[in-house]
Amino acid sequence: KNIEGREETLQRIVDEGHTLGIHGYSHDYDEIYSSVDAFLEDFHEAYQAVYDACGVYPTVFRFPGGSINAYNRDVYQPIIAEMIRRGFVYYDWDVSGGDATGEDLSAEEICENVVQGVSETEHPVVLPHDAADKDATAEAVSEIVEQLLDIGYYCDKLTPNIQPVTFSYDE
Repeated sequence: KNIEGREETLQRIVDEGHTLGIHGYSHDYDEIYSSVDAFLEDFHEAYQAVYDACGVYPTVFRFPGGSINAYNRDVYQPIIAEMIRRGFVYYDWDVSGGDATGEDLSAEEICENVVQGVSETEHPVVLPHDAADKDATAEAVSEIVEQLLDIGYYCDKLTPNIQPVTFSYDE
């Protein structure tokens, strides 16, 4: 729902060769996780909005709140099965900057969280947020990339060929 007025940004993402993925349209967890159909409707709305903005139908996505969360416990398995059946690949994350915890973190704190988290996992997938109120995250990105490159990591786009990080319940 935040694409309107930002179509040029989406087109730039595509033109520069980055991966454009879907997250969701409404971000209303109670609604989208009320049923498989509700999730699919919300997803399709975002999917179509991205296509309308830049002519690309993404094949990768991230579940709002992650593939397994407090809102989708009863429906996550059939949603995952249906999304895979439709040819989509989803990614969770194993490193977070902590920018969605409700705390007002500085760019330096976000960077520190990411660099520390990356050092603790073999193939890190980092979760940053780009909402309008995430100025510190945007400010942190260049420093995060610089520090990761300095210690031997590389940054790459997610494609359906990259092994996804996915959540699971510990049995």
